[in-house]
Amino acid sequence: MGLRLRIFLGMMTVVICALLATGFVAYRHSVDAEEAYNSQRLLRKEAALQRSLSYMLERLGGSVGQDSLAAVFTDRICELADVHSLTFSLYNQHGRLVTTSAGPGAPDTTVSLRLAPEVIHSARQGQGRTVLSGVRGGTEVVWPLVDASGELLALGHVHYDPREVEEADWRTFLARLAPVYFLLFLLVGLLALSLTRSIVGPLRRLSSDMQSNPLDRSAAQRLRYAGNDEIGRLVAAYNRLLEELSESLSERGKLEREGAWREMAQQVAHEIKNPLTPMKLGAQHLLRAWRDKAPDFDERIVRHTNTTMGQIDALSHIAEGFASLANDGLAQPVMIRVQALVEDVAFGYQGQGVTVEVGPEEACVLADKNRLFRALNNLVKNAVESRDDGRAEVRVSVTASADEVCISVADNGVGIAPDRLERIFEPRFTTKSHGLGLGLAMVRAIVKGAKGSLHVASTVGEGSVFEVRLPRCRA
Repeated sequence: MGLRLRIFLGMMTVVICALLATGFVAYRHSVDAEEAYNSQRLLRKEAALQRSLSYMLERLGGSVGQDSLAAVFTDRICELADVHSLTFSLYNQHGRLVTTSAGPGAPDTTVSLRLAPEVIHSARQGQGRTVLSGVRGGTEVVWPLVDASGELLALGHVHYDPREVEEADWRTFLARLAPVYFLLFLLVGLLALSLTRSIVGPLRRLSSDMQSNPLDRSAAQRLRYAGNDEIGRLVAAYNRLLEELSESLSERGKLEREGAWREMAQQVAHEIKNPLTPMKLGAQHLLRAWRDKAPDFDERIVRHTNTTMGQIDALSHIAEGFASLANDGLAQPVMIRVQALVEDVAFGYQGQGVTVEVGPEEACVLADKNRLFRALNNLVKNAVESRDDGRAEVRVSVTASADEVCISVADNGVGIAPDRLERIFEPRFTTKSHGLGLGLAMVRAIVKGAKGSLHVASTVGEGSVFEVRLPRCRA
């Protein structure tokens, strides 16, 4: 789940919780208000009934016989029940029904013929009104009716059906708030979308900028953010880091170039110094022999000349190796038939265990022919020299696909140790007891200049395989 969705869902969850809490509060308020209203309404009706019955009893002298209760109070309680819209019943001292507003002699289903014993006991003990909730869908109240002497005369009974208050109806309340809820939900949704876009948008641009190559762009093309909040400070820190990194890389590149030139100069000086030393010593010995009129002076001249020419050849070889590395971008590419080039390279190693395997289809590449010949010749030469006993077996094969041409040089030599395999393309690194260590570095430079790649796989004691992969072109 992305950050944008989490923020949006979080805000919507808060709004939904707030709406649910508001609905719950409205419901509880309506229930409490309705209970309070019905309780107060019942008390008012009870008080009115009690006053009416007390007034009527006073007019009758303060007492009425048990046998006369029905005749005396029936008409009055029916009148009071109609006025107050409730069912009013009268019970004698023993809790038996005397009369009811439901109709003389035919009480309805909401009126009991006899009160419960605990209600009768409560009334006789003078504990006042007894409220029975949830009886047949309503509330029943029983209270004692006493005569002038304070004796229990009868028991008044009221069955009250609660009335639903329209102002306290929670459904009405929520129905009135529904449009407000819908508008609030819509506005918060739009606000959440806008807020998540403003937060996540710059982060996405920052992520996209980091996935590209920001160091190749100028300072004017760097990521911009107008705000001065946390995201703005993050973007500013990112841009500062890019500037520092760019300066660091520039300084590092400068130091690396200087170091490369310094190392190259040291290499050239070291390699040139080795042939010059015997040349100098030979010239000194020859000069001493001339001064001493040595009898074998002519022989010494011939020997010195041969030595000098050999050292000059070594110097030329050194110069050629360094020139190959330095002139990597000066190639002159032409269309080359790979099979013919490979056969030309292998021809120079006849009788040294070199075999060639080429496919029937002619494959062509675009490269500098002389440089590619030199690279393949170097690979084949290394393969031939991979064994000291002169029993090397070298297989040079050419395979072609629709997009590239693969030239493979495999040998059965001693192989290359894994810790050395990663360094064989470094200048001056060699696994042989002779050579400059520039051959494979030169090969890689030539293959790279032809837009190709060079791969190697080796197993100690079994041999090595070098693969040159070049883009194929149609003749």
